[in-house]
Amino acid sequence: MDFTEKYTNDKEKRLLLRKIKDLIQRAEKSYTVLYSAFLDPASQALLCRVSEFTGRISLTGGYEDAERRLCRVNPGEYAEDSGAPIVLWEVNSPVREAVFSHRDVLGSLMGLGIRRDMIGDILPHENSALFFCHTSSSDFIRWNLTKIGHYPVNLSPASFSQVPTPSFTLRTVNVPSLRLDCIAGEAFGLSRTKAAEAIRKGLVFVNWLEITDPSHEIHPGDKISLRGKGKIEIDEVSGMSKKGRLFIQLRQKQ
Repeated sequence: MDFTEKYTNDKEKRLLLRKIKDLIQRAEKSYTVLYSAFLDPASQALLCRVSEFTGRISLTGGYEDAERRLCRVNPGEYAEDSGAPIVLWEVNSPVREAVFSHRDVLGSLMGLGIRRDMIGDILPHENSALFFCHTSSSDFIRWNLTKIGHYPVNLSPASFSQVPTPSFTLRTVNVPSLRLDCIAGEAFGLSRTKAAEAIRKGLVFVNWLEITDPSHEIHPGDKISLRGKGKIEIDEVSGMSKKGRLFIQLRQKQ
């Protein structure tokens, strides 16, 4: 039986698992650390569930809070490693009123014919942005990215130390249990019924995996996202009220 059948019914995700399995075999044969292309959070979460990959892989995206990361395959302690094939670029516009969104930067890069898995996180800031890319696409981007939207841009190499530390807000909610529908409802300002409906429709993700069971139990450290509403992280269960309700501290990126 194909080992991928244990983990997913999705054809694309099965293909990903086979690619990582092949990457592991090539790394072991050459005794060299190898890297995948950039993976979205759902793909990363899937890889971490695969028992066949345990102890063989890790994830890296250029900075601690990266969402899009490469899968790093290490065949052994003394394996040759030339480093993660990640380049960080800073893009600026000489036009003062230029403002770049994540979508603007991504659209311009993909408009050059760059595959999405060659681009890591994009961190826009007013009329500039930082973005990570795979080394194999770096030179092409360097010589061809001259505009974002209607605005001319300049590209320069950046240091990973330039990545800003994200800031978060903390807030406490009061819930009857650690069920997903209870916490999602409080986190995103929905009634429990509406939250359960969104969960059943496949709009809610826990640690980037689609969860359709409203009674799914949530734990500290879990990340919950609702399509169109954002993402929160469960920071801690901070106590219990006299009526037995739980105080949950939520962490949300500003």
